[in-house]
Amino acid sequence: MFLSTYLMKVDRKGRVSVPASWRAHLSADGFDGFVAMPSLEHPAIDARGLRAFGGLMEKLQADLVARDGTVAAELFSGADNDAGHLAAAALDVPFDGEGRLSLPARLKVVIGEAEQVAFVGRFSFFQIWTAEAWATQEAAESQGFRARMLARRPVRP
Repeated sequence: MFLSTYLMKVDRKGRVSVPASWRAHLSADGFDGFVAMPSLEHPAIDARGLRAFGGLMEKLQADLVARDGTVAAELFSGADNDAGHLAAAALDVPFDGEGRLSLPARLKVVIGEAEQVAFVGRFSFFQIWTAEAWATQEAAESQGFRARMLARRPVRP
C-alpha cells in the first residue's frame, strides 16, 4: 500500500527518485517500476504496481463481459472498451539501478519541467504531482476531509 506524501527533487537530467519503501513494494510484483497514465481528474499521473494494474484491468474486462457477453467482449473491441483503452493509454515506467525514474514524454507533459514533484500515496495506487499543484490540491482535500469528518461527529448532550 502507498502511504504518505514525499516531495522529491528532479535532477538536471529529469530523473527523480521514487521513495525507497514504495520501490520495495512495487518490485515485489516482479517489475522494478510501475504502470502509469495521466489522471482522469487531475493534473497528475496515476500509478499502480503491476499486480494492482492487472486487478483494475480485470475489473474493467469483467464489466465489459457482463455488458456485452464473452464473445462480443473478445471479438468486437469498440470505442467503449474501457479495458482496451486503458491498456493502450498506460505505460510501463521502469526504475534505473539507483531507484530513479525518467518519465516518458507522454507522462512528462502532464507535469512539465517541474523542479520538485510530490509522490502522493492513495492506498492502492499513488499519484505524481508538481509540488505546486499538490499544495493546492492538498489544501482543498484537507478542508473537505475535515468538514466531512466533523459532520459525522456525534452530537453530545
